[in-house]
Amino acid sequence: MSVLVIGAGIAGLSAAWHLNEAGVSATVLEARDRIGGRVWTDRDFAGFPVEFGAEFIHGKSPEVNTWHWVNKLGLRTWHWNKIDDSMIRTEDGDWLTMGEARARSPELDVTRSWELGDAPAPHDDEDLGAYLRRIGFSPAQLRYVQRSFANAEGESMRFLNAKAHAQLFKDSDGEDDYSDFRILDGYDAYYTRLAEGLDIRLNCPVTEIDWTDGVTVKTIAGDIFRAEAAIITLPLGVLQSGRIQFDPPLPPTKQEALAGLKMGPVMKMVYLFDQHILDPAIGAIYARGNPPMWWSPSLGRDNSPVVWTAFFTGDYARELLNLGEEAALQRGLETLRAEVGKRDLQYIKARWINWPEDEFALGGYSVCLPGHYDARDKLAESTPPLFWAGEASAPHHLTAMAHGAYFTGQRAAKEIINRREQS
Repeated sequence: MSVLVIGAGIAGLSAAWHLNEAGVSATVLEARDRIGGRVWTDRDFAGFPVEFGAEFIHGKSPEVNTWHWVNKLGLRTWHWNKIDDSMIRTEDGDWLTMGEARARSPELDVTRSWELGDAPAPHDDEDLGAYLRRIGFSPAQLRYVQRSFANAEGESMRFLNAKAHAQLFKDSDGEDDYSDFRILDGYDAYYTRLAEGLDIRLNCPVTEIDWTDGVTVKTIAGDIFRAEAAIITLPLGVLQSGRIQFDPPLPPTKQEALAGLKMGPVMKMVYLFDQHILDPAIGAIYARGNPPMWWSPSLGRDNSPVVWTAFFTGDYARELLNLGEEAALQRGLETLRAEVGKRDLQYIKARWINWPEDEFALGGYSVCLPGHYDARDKLAESTPPLFWAGEASAPHHLTAMAHGAYFTGQRAAKEIINRREQS
């Protein structure tokens, strides 16, 4: 059996790897001149790996499949201890560690612990902000949620399906068993090994997919590829853009799925400094300004340059996008200066990572819109000879994460392998 895998991000690499392991011939078509997709490790900016895309391993539970590869490859990791090595500017203007701030303010603590007691469950048609107001969150709490939880989820609260986040309310920020880890050797140390031995064709943007009799794929260069099946792992924004023509058109269920999801505007700005701007033990800042979230990829490394990354999504990203690159980088520096109390702080160089305008992504990661709780399941449903993978098709609790993308590739590969065994 022959299979085309469209996209060499984590989902596509996972799909091709699992097909290859099962003896199924797979060819991966990738539009970029590199693999990894929205996981993008840069090794020139600072002299050590800096992540311009996905950065962390989220969690250490058995279903976080990245750990299998980290352990198999002997990669080094660093644990982000959010309680002790993260600083937050509180609503009152205090500058505290996250642990101190949570101990001092029950209002803040509940926006991190999500211990909601006997609060009613959210409805499918409720956005996150509406739900939290319904159960009694104060304006100050809503502001905390927007600059921490919602910013991490990829959009402003009015676009987030509250029901889709119900499981995250249970799992989020249990600091002992659900936390973040950085691969010190770089995420590329993982995904390049995942790609070893695979048939990957770079610089092959797909323009047409004919699935009337098997699958015939045409690229922008006019090249034709044929196979018995295909796994579509394209980012949600690309699928929604209409740049790729499907013949026949995708069925109504798929159209409903695409209409029920939104590509979040997720961005980064990365700054290099010639000296520490805070105590070297401090690895993150929850700021009151824009950008609201900062972390240092330098933490956990010896004698490395000092890098700070700003992470911003939703309305924060839209505001900075409207400023343009140069002004946005300056706005970010002004926010950082205010938080660390250094008005004359200057960077050596900086980098603007604009995922919303990246032609092969058109955003950072997907969010589920209010009223469309089942959109991800609909997107994941196979429509032979097309099978579906990618972060947007992951279960709600696995979206926006590299290990969720990996899971979807593995799932789609298994669907094809099972069909082959049954035929």
